Formats: sequence, structure tokens, C-alpha cells
Amino acid sequence: MTKVDSTKEITDLTFIGSGISTSFSILNFLKLINNDETNGKKISINIIEKYHEFNLGLPYGERSGYSTLLITSLRNFLIEPELGLFIAWLNSNKNWLLQELKNEGGTLTQDWLTNNHDDIKHNRWEDLFIPRRFFGCYMDQLIKAKTEKLRKTNKIELNKINGKVIDIERVNGVYTIKIENKDDIKSKKVVLSVGSLPTNYLWKNKRIIEQDNLLFLNNPYKPELKVSLDKIQNFIGVNTNKTLNILIIGANASALELIYKINDFKDKNFNNTNFTFLSTQGRIPDTTINFEKQQQFKPVHLEALKTCNKLTAQIIAEATFKDLDLADDINLGPASTVEIISKAFGVLLNSLNEKELEIFACEYGNAIGKRQRCAGQHYTNVIDKLERENRFEHIAGRFSDLEKDNNGDYLLTYLDTKSGKTLTAKKAYHIIINCVGGKNLKHDDLPILYKNLLQKKYCVPNQSNIGFHVNNALESSKNLHVMGPMLAGNVIENRAVWHVEHCGRIIWLSKVLSKILYNDIYPVENLNKEYDFLSVKLNSTEEIESYKTLLKNNWNNNVYYSYDHLKYFVSETDTLKCFQFKINGEVKIIMPVILRKIDSKDSQEEYYDTITPYGYNGPLYDGKQVNSIDLQAFWKAIDSWYEKKNVVTEFIRFSLNRNYISYSGLLISTLLNVKGTLESDFDLQWEKFLPKVRNNYRKAVTNNLTFKILQEQEITQEEIKTFYNIYTDTMKRNNAKELYFFSLQYFKELISNHRSEILMAFSYFDGLPISAELIIKNKDTLFAFLGGTDANYFSHRPNDFLRVEIIRWAIKNKLKHYVLGGGLSDGDGLYKSKKAFFPKDDDIVFYTGRKINNYQVYENLCKNKHEDYNNSHKDEVKKYFFPFYRFMNR
Repeated sequence: MTKVDSTKEITDLTFIGSGISTSFSILNFLKLINNDETNGKKISINIIEKYHEFNLGLPYGERSGYSTLLITSLRNFLIEPELGLFIAWLNSNKNWLLQELKNEGGTLTQDWLTNNHDDIKHNRWEDLFIPRRFFGCYMDQLIKAKTEKLRKTNKIELNKINGKVIDIERVNGVYTIKIENKDDIKSKKVVLSVGSLPTNYLWKNKRIIEQDNLLFLNNPYKPELKVSLDKIQNFIGVNTNKTLNILIIGANASALELIYKINDFKDKNFNNTNFTFLSTQGRIPDTTINFEKQQQFKPVHLEALKTCNKLTAQIIAEATFKDLDLADDINLGPASTVEIISKAFGVLLNSLNEKELEIFACEYGNAIGKRQRCAGQHYTNVIDKLERENRFEHIAGRFSDLEKDNNGDYLLTYLDTKSGKTLTAKKAYHIIINCVGGKNLKHDDLPILYKNLLQKKYCVPNQSNIGFHVNNALESSKNLHVMGPMLAGNVIENRAVWHVEHCGRIIWLSKVLSKILYNDIYPVENLNKEYDFLSVKLNSTEEIESYKTLLKNNWNNNVYYSYDHLKYFVSETDTLKCFQFKINGEVKIIMPVILRKIDSKDSQEEYYDTITPYGYNGPLYDGKQVNSIDLQAFWKAIDSWYEKKNVVTEFIRFSLNRNYISYSGLLISTLLNVKGTLESDFDLQWEKFLPKVRNNYRKAVTNNLTFKILQEQEITQEEIKTFYNIYTDTMKRNNAKELYFFSLQYFKELISNHRSEILMAFSYFDGLPISAELIIKNKDTLFAFLGGTDANYFSHRPNDFLRVEIIRWAIKNKLKHYVLGGGLSDGDGLYKSKKAFFPKDDDIVFYTGRKINNYQVYENLCKNKHEDYNNSHKDEVKKYFFPFYRFMNR
């Protein structure tokens, strides 16, 4: 183990935590370095681990012991090519591995060795539930060999630091990592790979409670399982004169592991023990496949959704639960149905957009997983034997408390699942082991590292409350990456992630992360490109005209980026900037922003934040000329500019064309937007409308409404004034925010300078305009920009009539898409009214981006603006209001 000198250069990369997620990430990262013979750059890597054992983590190291077995077969544990490589290693190393196993295990371990003797002898490993420690030893050897090879070739310097990280602080783009009772570490990039959230203590908030008639273990794996098992063995050993009742709270893998280990004490056979499981569902993981029933079982509710045109996370989840219920009704367990049902809903998930995938990951994935738990028969054989001896029972309920009776024994009170009542168990319990899940991010007594990460907003919980929100680079903040179980609740590479403890999933995610890290540290793809970043202030005639020319020549005079639109958001304290990014001397990316001065009277320095204007915005570029590496360099240049200019936060409204790729901040799926694909024939389009639209249109025709769409010079000053009046009256009626009250001058200048890109549509009653829409035309797509309706004529259905006629006109003019936008919130009345025109088309997610560049200043600003910040800001983050210090200024 290398001691790190804090006076040395800043480390390139630091991993906090050294579990299996870190191990796979480092292994894949080192493979990428090793495979690139042209790169002579040497980098420094730190691995910080609070326990003494590196590379293994809790499940695969000494803390779980040598005889603890996998919960699944090896075939289902690993994926190729890792499975084949591991088996080859097992074949060469099985003798010493088996000897270690014999040294620790008892009668159950000997049974396992006897039952699997022939398979082990002939290297038939795939269907065995092998000791987890075997895989840990394999990973440890792999990483040590790979790191030693790269160390000798002078490509890496690897430092292992044994310590507990209590805080991190980002200053000038570098993280200072604070380690309890040790020197600080500085690092350019950090990977937070700290495993699952800590165990939730159920009683007295202590890890171990030892009393005369009670041993209560709130966390049997801390400091390691062997210590807890020794305490259990000693407690039983000194109480051999009486029957001891052991309560295991939970029925998950840990619970099975504990009951197995207690019945596998070496040279001990305690028959004075009875066992009870307490779990909400009152069932243990399934082990046996019923092949006859399995062949007959069909997930009919999920299969029925194959023809559903509009799927949501909730619809898929509800169908999954119904099929699980169907399996329960015929006594067919998860071991028989898990592959069938998982495959069925997995196919359907491919039809969901990113927002719905996130909902599934946060709200439904783990709930489904709890009903699909399976285990090896070696675990349930223990329970079967105990049941035959009348030494096991399973209570369906949740732990409430313990009550001491007159004899000094402890009685269990629990919330009964079936009745919903609090009941008291009939017998006292002497050993109680907590095996239920961990805490969530709402808990007040989280470890100090979590508290500091949340307080500084370096990490923001997603809706699952068991994971942190990350961007496409798996970052919760700039250069702070997340790996392992804390990725739960995210959508990564268009896949919903709700559980990151399966080895196959860890391998996939580690490859994603290692590639991100490698491309960032070794940007070899673009070494032949020269980058230049400019921040142009659009306040002079020369700069404004230059910007207009750039927009017209390169990006079709896109109205959302036009100066006439942007200048509306300028004020005495808010200036208009345009970030321009040159590649090999030519401007290839632009992004206009409003640089806003922050009212910070208590500070001697001036601080700013940036925001993109109303509408579809963010970076504007040609995807054929700009790649993801260019975009990473673009965002890196912006972040560097922010640090120099005291820009505290950034808020971006992205467009609908995925221009958020490689974004370095926190990406939020904000609203579903309706985007319709137009048919080549209007009659086909008519049939796709919901009946409500068709009926409203017919009613409008009955009322003799007429339609007109104006282009270019047809849009006169009088027509603009008419539109302005209808639009403004609508905003007043809806109590709209001040932001939406555009001036008449705004409309006049915008339209006069963009006549080829703007259309104006009206519906009329007796020649009177009663509904209007301002439309932006960009290539083959129409965007419904702003509009309104005269409330006196709602009964005439002018709005539906207007949009149907716009669609008719668009089809006639061979346009391909019509974007109507979204509602104030997903699924509200405004959204539904728009969706009725394109009910079968997939929505597009409108993303916004949030970035905190200076966390310390951000915290101070928030506290100064809002006295109750520490209590209220957590709720505001959930509502996605940002930045919080402007909350009172909404």
C-alpha cells in the first residue's frame, strides 16, 4: 500500500470505494490503456477504501467469508466472455480454492463438496452455485497483474489508500478529497463507487446490542460476517441448556446466507435453535423450476400489450404484476417464470421514451424484482430440513419493536401483512439479525460523505431515492462520476437501470464508464483538430450583424436563435452572450446565453449565472460535422470560462434534436412534447385524430368558421397587431408569467426579419379572427410557437379547427412534422389537447440542464436569499426549480 504525499502533483483519477464495481471499471479502463500502444502518457490513479481489503468489496471478500455461495448459478452470474475466462482460471486454481473452503466450512460445506464432486472434478462449473470468494480471488489476481504490467511500462501510477472519505470539495476544477485522520488528496476526476446505501438499523440505532437474553445484530456484515458469526456461535454455546429462538428479519439473499452459515458452523451442530423469518411478503426466494407448468405458462397481460400503440411505464408494470399474480394463482414460482416475464416486459420497455424509462426505473423495477427472487437449492434445503424438524416458521409482516416480558425475554411486535394490525409474536426471541435493505436518501442519519455530497449539490437524488441523477457521462457533477448501486433510477444508453448488483449489469456499466474515462483522459480521436472558444457580447452593430450572417449561412436563420428573439431577454443586469466554438478555424457550434448578474450585496466579488432564452435552445451545430468528442471539448471550454468569470450556475433549455449529448451538467427530463409525423394524404391523417378532434372540427364547420394562413409579405402590420391582441388577452386570462408577455414591437421585429421562417394562421367567425397561431418553419418541420383564442368563441371550437387546417396546409406543402410542444406538466389538460392530434406518435422529451460551477458560493447565495434554505431546498430540487437563490424572484 502506497502512502500518498499531498505535496505531489494532482492525481488524474481517484476511485472512492474498492468494491466489485470499481474493480471492473479499473480493469476495463486499464485494458483500454494497454491496447493503445501509441499513447505514452502516464497517469496517476488513487483507490481509497475504508476497509482493509481492496478489489473485492463486501460480497466477494473476507467480510462475507470463504464458504458463502452465489445466489444464482455461475451461468446466470457471469456473461461471456468473462464466464469462459473465469472458468479457465477456476480449472487452474481449484485445488487451493477448495482447500480454503474446507478450512472454514462445516457440514453444509462438506455436503456441497460431496454433491458437486464429479462436476468439480470434470470442470463442469456453469450450473454450480460456487463460493463467491472464488470470484473475488480471481478479480484480485486479474487487477494486480494488469496494474503491475502497466506500472512496469510506465503508463500508470496506482496508489491504494486505506481510509474513510468524509468530504470532497471542488475548487478551480480540482477535487480535494478529505480522508478521516489522513492528508487530503487532490484529483482531477473522481469516481464515487461506494456501494449500496448503509443498512437501516431497526432497533436502538446501534450495530450490535448485547444483553443477558438478547443478541441483536443490526448489520451482520460490519465489520465482517465472521465477527458476527463468532458472536452468534458464542451466544448459542453459552446457552446450550435452553432452546434459543433466532429471528432473521428479511427473506432476501442475506437472510438465506445467514441461516445457511449458522447451520454450517465448523465442528458444531446446535440443535437447540429454532428459526423464524419475518418478511413483508412472507415467502422465501424460489428454487425449483416446474418444467411442465413452465411450458404452459404465458404472460398474457404483457403479451396483450404488443399491439398497444401508446405504452407507459405504469401500463407495463401493472401488466407485469397481473402476470405475477397469475403465476401465484397456479403455484408457479419465480424460478419458473422469471425469464419468461422479464423477457416479456423487457421487450416492451424498448418502446418507451427516456422519461417513461426513468419512471419505470425509479418506481417499478425494484418492486417487480422483489417478486422475482430466486435462490440456489442449497440454501432452501436448509430451510426444508428445519421445517421437517419443526424448527422453522415464516411470518408475513414488518418489524415494529421489541418488548421485554417479566422473565427478561424479548417479545417481537410486528405489523401483520394480512390484517394490517400490530401483533405480538407468541414466543420470545434471543438472537435477532437484521437483513432488510438499506436506507434511502431521505434518511436524516446518512453517513457524513453522503450528507456533504447532498448539501453541496454535488449529487442530487433521483426519484428512486436510492440513486443519484447522472448525465450521459455518468456524472452527478462535472468530473464526479458515479458507479455501482448508486446509479439506480437512471436511464443509461436507453436502458432503465433500477438494480446494479447483478454482475452482468456491473460489467456493462463498467465498460460504459471506462470508455468515458478513457476518452476524457486520452482524447486521441481529435488530436488533429484545433479548438478555439470565443465569448461574443452581442451589443454592437458589428457583432450583431456578424451573428445574423453566421446564423443565416449555417443554420437556416433558426428563429429560436435569432437576435430579434434573444434581445427580448436583455436588461440592465442581463446581457446577451454568444458562445462560439471553432474547429480548425471555422465556427461549428454556437450557443447564445443570457449572462445575469446576481444580487450578492454581502459579497465583495461580482457573481453571475447563465440561462438560455425561452424556447428550444442549447448548442446549435451540424451533427455531421461535430462529434461527441468535439462536444466534450465545447462544454469543457464553457466550464473553464465560467470559472474565470465567476459564473455560479447554468440553466439550459435544450432543443428536441438531442443536442444535450455530452452535456457536462445535470440533465433533467422535464416535459413530454408532442411531435407529429404528417401523412402524405390528409384523409389518412384525419383518421389518426382522436374522435374529439374530428367532432370539434365538424362543429366548427357547422359554425361556418374559416381559415387563413399567411406567409412572408402577407403578414402585414395590421395582422401582427391582430395576433398580438388575441395572444395578449389569452395570457392575461391564464395569469401567465411576465416572461410570456411579449411586446408588440417584439413581434413586429421578429416577423419582419424572418419572413421566410414564420407563418401566421387564423380561424375566423363572420370575418372576425377568433383564434391565432404564430408558427416557426425550420426545414420540413413546423413549430407551434405562440398562440391564443378569443374566450367568447370557445363553443365554436376554433382552436381544433385551426390546427386541423394547419395540418392540411402542411401536408399539401409536403412538410413532414408538426411540433405542438407540451403542457405545464406531463398529462395535464393542455398536453392532452395537443396529444389528441397525434395520439399514436411517440412524444419527444424536452430536456433542461442544470449546472453548479461554484458550490460554496451557491450555498451562501441560497442561505442569504432564503432563511429556511437548509430545510426547504431539498423539496425544491425535487420540483426542479433552479437556481434556488432566484426562487423568491419567480
